[in-house]
Amino acid sequence: MVVTVTIVMNKKIFPITNNTACLLKWGWSSIFFQSGTSASCHRTQKYSIDPDNFSQFHNVPAKLQARTKMLNNEWPGAGCEYCKNAESQGIKSDRQFQLDQLEDINLVPPELLVDVLSTSVTPTMIEVYFTNICNMACVYCGPHHSSKWVDENKKHGNFFKGAAEIFDVTQEQKNIHYDKMVKDFWIYLASVAKHIQRYHILGGEPFLIKEFDDSIKFWARYGHPDLQISIISNLNIPHDRFKSYIEKFQLLVKHKKMWRLQLTASLDCWGNEQEHSRYGLDLELWQRNFEYILNTPWILPSINSTVSALTIKSMPKLIEKINQWNSQQEPVVEEFRSYENPVLHSFESSTGIDNPYIFGSDVFDNEFDQILSLMPAATENQKGQKEMMASIAQQQKQSRRNYSKINQLKQYLDVLDQRRNTNWRELYQWLDALS
Repeated sequence: MVVTVTIVMNKKIFPITNNTACLLKWGWSSIFFQSGTSASCHRTQKYSIDPDNFSQFHNVPAKLQARTKMLNNEWPGAGCEYCKNAESQGIKSDRQFQLDQLEDINLVPPELLVDVLSTSVTPTMIEVYFTNICNMACVYCGPHHSSKWVDENKKHGNFFKGAAEIFDVTQEQKNIHYDKMVKDFWIYLASVAKHIQRYHILGGEPFLIKEFDDSIKFWARYGHPDLQISIISNLNIPHDRFKSYIEKFQLLVKHKKMWRLQLTASLDCWGNEQEHSRYGLDLELWQRNFEYILNTPWILPSINSTVSALTIKSMPKLIEKINQWNSQQEPVVEEFRSYENPVLHSFESSTGIDNPYIFGSDVFDNEFDQILSLMPAATENQKGQKEMMASIAQQQKQSRRNYSKINQLKQYLDVLDQRRNTNWRELYQWLDALS
């Protein structure tokens, strides 16, 4: 077994330092209650959870096998090829980025700090997708994450043309064990609460689901001073409702049931293109809610952008807004912690039909140059994110134009226009002209 072991408690690093081991494979678990599955990265395969043995969702046989392969310096497959391919091309991968950003030894599962060969471990970061209730229908999303997509499909029906498809997946995702799994989840979470350092709530839209309130009540009982709760939200929430939830989290901080709230607002660009690609978004409401939490010491404001073909060209405008907000942010000083508190900005590439890599090397070159020139690199996080964006730009330049997939995207957008009374050709004239 090929393992390089380096455990130095005063240097907060991951204890396995070979060329394939991944923090997420050991420490992270996403739970998708609608489908009764779990995964340890958004790029990897999801695995079914045994409804009669829910507590092993993080240690299903396939995950144990993957960790064993990583200990042997092997790539486990099942989605990890994304990072393998990136690293083989000299591009910084998600795996490497996560390891480089690791600063908290508590994010490493406790079993791994005792025995570096441990494969059955306790997650330190749990991400939950309870339901698909959502008030938006983003172009690159679908019924699996959005009830608004479901309603739209019920009204207009399915669409198939080549690889361009719109269909209702809610039936195939229906989990007859949903109620039992959610009940068992709260029981399990209570047993490991002291080890959970990051609790992420996604959707759908978290602010609209019942389990969001249940989560707040749970941590009011089982929380601890080092807990960070993270929410990924579209922020398309009535302002008074939004404020009332922020007040609830403030009470958790006051009573030392959590340390910090990381509120990640989903936004990819700025302007009409964004309201089209994130259909249902009121950008003015988004801005009001986001600016409400700025300069709140216990809230880490963050924006996550999906880099897609429809958003790259207007993404520079968003980065200019972020730079403006950062210029107004004040440093945060807490007991044992002192740090600047800029608006964090993270990225991920769309892997759907609006995948930017289908356009080849020259369509977005100018925009990527603008984006990289606007992105700051004053903090370690900013440096890391700039490297990530540079990697995306590099992958874009190495790609080849695929006219078949571009035409499928156009067909898809035509169907959405008919459903939504929108006009993509007016917004994306560069795409309309591409043939």
